[in-house]
Amino acid sequence: MSLIPAVGRKQFKARLGWGALAAFLWFGVFMHLLPFYIMIVTSITPAAEAMSMPPTLWPAHPTLAAWKLILHISDVARSVLSQPLSRYFFNSTLMTLSTMLLSIPVTSLAAYACSKLIKGKSARTLFIFFIGTLMLPGIVSLIPSFLLTRNFPFPLPVAPTIPGTDTAFPTLRIWNTYWAVIIPAGFSASNFLLFKGFFDGIPDSIINAARVDGGSEFNIFRRIILPMSVPVYAVVAYFSFGATWDSYLWPLVVIQDSKIAPLTLAIRRISDAFGAAGTTNPQSALGASAQMAELISQGLSWNGLMVLGLLQAIPVFIFFIIAREYLLKGVKIQGLK
Repeated sequence: MSLIPAVGRKQFKARLGWGALAAFLWFGVFMHLLPFYIMIVTSITPAAEAMSMPPTLWPAHPTLAAWKLILHISDVARSVLSQPLSRYFFNSTLMTLSTMLLSIPVTSLAAYACSKLIKGKSARTLFIFFIGTLMLPGIVSLIPSFLLTRNFPFPLPVAPTIPGTDTAFPTLRIWNTYWAVIIPAGFSASNFLLFKGFFDGIPDSIINAARVDGGSEFNIFRRIILPMSVPVYAVVAYFSFGATWDSYLWPLVVIQDSKIAPLTLAIRRISDAFGAAGTTNPQSALGASAQMAELISQGLSWNGLMVLGLLQAIPVFIFFIIAREYLLKGVKIQGLK
């Protein structure tokens, strides 16, 4: 016979399980915060110390020299960036906000129509169609999307001719413009499914009661559905903001003019210049290229790369802090569904 009662054994196992779960969660938090800590510490570390081995947990002489050099890199190394870094920030902000202003209303209205207005076979067909688009890898649509920016709205190398004539259909060339990034992101199938899943959970009786009272579909959506849907809008806005702000491959394909290039392309150009100069390799740091020699002599190395990473991550973090209340509520609601 055991000296510990059965109830005591169950309580001990429960406490042990909760303790292991708490330890696992804290370990996950630590592993997520560790890279940010390393980036922050390295960004304020002098160049020589940043490249020393083993790395230090905190710099002996913290400095903001790397921040100042990166923010004014176009003044020191014009061959690396032809435009001020603030210009790339402006371009990324403009593209991101414009994409959100286009994508969120279009996607939410389409999802509402599919959820509450279109019924039966048509609704199922649309739902299957959008699910199918998510199954296609993004790289598959890269070339058609590129051709679309060259001859909008035709995803073809050459615009087709008007039937019975030799005249080509009029097209709009949005390649190498802001619209080349904004328009293709105007509709997101994943955001559509998030909206539709939320709208499906709203009872039809609420909408029918508003219709009986004489409310139009637009007023029902604006006065009833929209206030109820703030959490899911916050989730979609956060995903849309992060996806557009961090987008690299698509802007690389359709943007050639540095005056309208986003921040991600500027960071890649600076990173490539660092690599060419040898600053990411302590063994070859002495073989710096001419275009980066001035920056290296002023104390830029790994600390500069960490500054670039923080500049890219800070806006997304700020957006999360601003919308965290509705964002967490929206994630919880979607998770319960």
